[in-house]
Amino acid sequence: MKLDKRAVERLLALNDEQLRAVITRLAGENGIDLSGLQIRPDDIRGVRQALQMATDEDIARAAAQLGLVRGARKPQGGGD
Repeated sequence: MKLDKRAVERLLALNDEQLRAVITRLAGENGIDLSGLQIRPDDIRGVRQALQMATDEDIARAAAQLGLVRGARKPQGGGD
């Protein structure tokens, strides 16, 4: 998922269950297991509020951090 202002707007358009599912999927793809965590309606409201307040710089920083997490999980090439 490319993280930019347009993606944030699409996330905000989701209903609570859809947003919860996206959060859970993205966490799993980045090695974070949320299966034991109950995401409450207040948590989703907080996520929505944070997304609404996010600046372009915030979004770019988050995208870079997600890229670093994904990059850290990729195997290194050429076992010399």
